[in-house]
Amino acid sequence: MAVFLVDNNEKVLIKTEQVIGEGSKQKFIEETKVIPAIKIVDIVPSVVNVRAIVKEGKVIVQGTLHKQVFFIGADGLEHHLAEDIDFSDLVEVEPVDPAFPVVTGLNEKTEVFVENLVFEFDPTTGELIQKVILAIEVKVTETRQLSVAQDVLGPVIKAQVVVGEGAKQKFIREEKTLEAIKIVDIVPRITNIRTHVKRGKVIVQGTLHKQIFYVGLDNIVHHIAEDIPFSDLVEVTPVPGRTVEEGDTAQDESTIENLVWEFDPETGRLIQKIILRLFEKVTETQEISVALNPYGPLINADVVIGRGVKQKFIEEHKTIEAIKIVDIVPSLRDITSIVKEGKVIVQGVLHQQIFFVGIDGLVHHIQEDVDFSEMVEIEPLDPTRPAQEGMDQQDHSVIENLVFEFDPDTGTLIKKVILRIEVVVTEHQQIRVQDP
Repeated sequence: MAVFLVDNNEKVLIKTEQVIGEGSKQKFIEETKVIPAIKIVDIVPSVVNVRAIVKEGKVIVQGTLHKQVFFIGADGLEHHLAEDIDFSDLVEVEPVDPAFPVVTGLNEKTEVFVENLVFEFDPTTGELIQKVILAIEVKVTETRQLSVAQDVLGPVIKAQVVVGEGAKQKFIREEKTLEAIKIVDIVPRITNIRTHVKRGKVIVQGTLHKQIFYVGLDNIVHHIAEDIPFSDLVEVTPVPGRTVEEGDTAQDESTIENLVWEFDPETGRLIQKIILRLFEKVTETQEISVALNPYGPLINADVVIGRGVKQKFIEEHKTIEAIKIVDIVPSLRDITSIVKEGKVIVQGVLHQQIFFVGIDGLVHHIQEDVDFSEMVEIEPLDPTRPAQEGMDQQDHSVIENLVFEFDPDTGTLIKKVILRIEVVVTEHQQIRVQDP
């Protein structure tokens, strides 16, 4: 990919994953077991349940090596044996910038795959020796807000563009009575956050969860948990040149700013005063052309390879016992896509809710599903980099139109639906962007 250094006043604020460090390691697993076989047909390995934890300068990786062993038994028939081997390892991470080392709490993206598997089998003893090499690759990132320069000649990426931010303090006061002589501690946290973006603001709902530890009248430490639902409206200040609209995404970064309490051991009266800082960052998924800089911040990006659009016409005839169609409400469900060479195969379900007046004069409802599939040609942004199998895709299919005709004499219902199938093919890459 070409590198363009530009002095560009056009810039955009994005929320992205900046790469802090990377590391890789091979893991060797050997297993010896005895099975009642005369021949091994095949061994199919896979890696499942991968978990990782970022520590200082390293990542702890855990997972399970799952194997399907197919063999011919002493009875001459083919048998199958499944087995799991848990593994763990420590992967050292090399920081991109020594000034910003890998620390606990950062994000990680870990991939573990089987690099090689060989086995030896002795049919006289039934001894099976399996040797597996796993490749472990980790990438440590930190969620950051970056101002990046735009360049029409640079790569196009799908990014979360920041369109506005807003903050507000929320005061919560609660009073209760406990059979206690002393409050040991109160540990609060915010849970179940839900947000809804409106024009220029964000509706925030959540739960303030508290763990209260106290010494009871029996001089034993007790514990109670309590939840306080809350909601509020946060005004959002838009980034210059942008607006906050319904349909944008709110990313909540709310925190507990302060908690104080007063306790009267004579009455058991506990007064809690909590200040929440509700902070909302509103983003919109956009495709932007960014300027590259070989010395700029290294980010994980979904680089757009190409796009494709196609209309799909679906016509269906059916007979229902009705005198009138009230309404038909369609929706798309279970959309799946597979990227092939230069194209994307899209499959899904057209779900329809049909409301009608039956011959008994009452309103009835039926629902039906129509499976569909279509192949969409992908126009690459760069002719030298076409869409290839293994790349990612994002589906943006919608129902463009639905019309129906109904004959009450025969009960014949004809539905005509036009789908707009739109897909964007992307490839996950690490790129260095120009930070103005």
